[in-house]
Amino acid sequence: MNRPSLIFLLLSPLFLLTFACDAKPKPVSSENSTLLTSNAPAAAIPYSLVLEGFSVAGVPGIHSAVVAGAPEKLVLIGGRRNGLHGFPPNREAAKGPAFPKTEANDTIYVLDLTNKKLLGSAPVSSLPAKVANQFKATNTQSQLVNGWLYIMGGYGADSRTGTLSTLGYVTVVNFAALADAVINHKPLDAAFASANIVQFDHLALAITGGDLELLPDASGATDFVLAFGQQYDGEYTPGGGLVNQTYSDGVRVFQFEYPPNSAKPSKLNFLTAVPNPAGGQMDPENPFHRRDLTMKPTLDASGKRRLVAYGGVFKGGRMEGFVNPVFVSSGAGTVTLTPNTSTSQLLSQYDTASIQLFDSRAGIVYTTFFGGISQFYWDATTSTLKHDTVNLSQGIDGLPFINSISTLKMSTSNDTGNQYLHVGQTMPPSAAAPSCSSSAGTVPAAYGGAETKFVIASGLSQATPGVLQLSSIASTSVVGYMVGGIAATAPYPNGATCACSTFYQVTLNPAQPTNTVQLQMPAGQ
Repeated sequence: MNRPSLIFLLLSPLFLLTFACDAKPKPVSSENSTLLTSNAPAAAIPYSLVLEGFSVAGVPGIHSAVVAGAPEKLVLIGGRRNGLHGFPPNREAAKGPAFPKTEANDTIYVLDLTNKKLLGSAPVSSLPAKVANQFKATNTQSQLVNGWLYIMGGYGADSRTGTLSTLGYVTVVNFAALADAVINHKPLDAAFASANIVQFDHLALAITGGDLELLPDASGATDFVLAFGQQYDGEYTPGGGLVNQTYSDGVRVFQFEYPPNSAKPSKLNFLTAVPNPAGGQMDPENPFHRRDLTMKPTLDASGKRRLVAYGGVFKGGRMEGFVNPVFVSSGAGTVTLTPNTSTSQLLSQYDTASIQLFDSRAGIVYTTFFGGISQFYWDATTSTLKHDTVNLSQGIDGLPFINSISTLKMSTSNDTGNQYLHVGQTMPPSAAAPSCSSSAGTVPAAYGGAETKFVIASGLSQATPGVLQLSSIASTSVVGYMVGGIAATAPYPNGATCACSTFYQVTLNPAQPTNTVQLQMPAGQ
């Protein structure tokens, strides 16, 4: 949308303070003893998970960043070092910016999570301005393909004006060369960019808060699917101002051309936007009007790769998240979008860490979500889901931070399923929770997961890239790591949020089911 009067769709009552996340992890969550028990003869979730918190010296808290590579050589680019963005008064973004440029992450980090150490770090300041601006942007979309890291869009500084805007280009960088330069202190400058980076401009690339995934095209080529999200141009202020905000209301499909015997792209081809024309920006029933969602690869009934978009915010004209997933399936030079109205995702609407597992024998996909920001929340006193009525004057936007861990169990044969709460387990685990600190002291941050990334452990069998093959995990195994994210001190923390530097190793036990409760939509919703 491009009317300042509609800017309230970005609102949340959470106001920014200068907090930092202090990692104070303990080896393993003490909640494990309650997690790993289930008296059900056939448990809904046949595996259990254990989270172990740890820190990496020299790595600050970062959220909304590019996280790419394997755990043994993981690259972090961009994102932000402070907490949830702030909300300056009407048209006064310059006096107290919601996205202060000083808090943009301007350093590339290369980590070895398996050994919990920093391999190297390097500033982006010597790179050409257009490259550096995207490497400092927040909520970009990225994929690592054939050794080249593609970074699309994002909210960052326009190299011509310096004003924050959604960047309408893609930067493609040689991943091995980048990691080598950072680890071995080689120059990251114009010469490096000339040899190892290529950029392409296109208006359709101007997306932030969406996701980028891959689908096979009928021709055998790879489609880059830039899904959902928005274009937001200008310095953010909730009262409007000289800004433009337009949701993509769908997906945009691209392909790249490559010279013979090279994985370095030489040309960008925009194929299509689906749907075309897009739906109404203010239509609350438009299922594609969503951003800040969780998108994952999955499988259809025939075992073919497709994508699924979970959650997202905000419905047109409403402070609401989406509860029905959307499937994205491949075609010839296009894709199809199919809302799944038979299954409801009741927790974790905002972009959050998640694990995708496939049981090939039962034809079931399990998606485990870790905390985040949610349309509903679990009330332990009544053992029900609840939703808060929006009351912005009291700091309640109806989309609280939560710390629940849950799994959506969906059959590939008919796309129906249910979501289950992991009883007694939280993200972060109470024994490895961080805290947000300021000049006033430290505050425990018991709510996490928002804008956290999950990185799959090396060597595990995948049904399709990004989906673990559950039947191949024969014994208790480390399945991955959670990186970064926003830590919050309360469901509606009124500013007490921070970027968290605590990492979590995730271990899966295939022989021990999780104790769960099947979630039900609250009455009247």
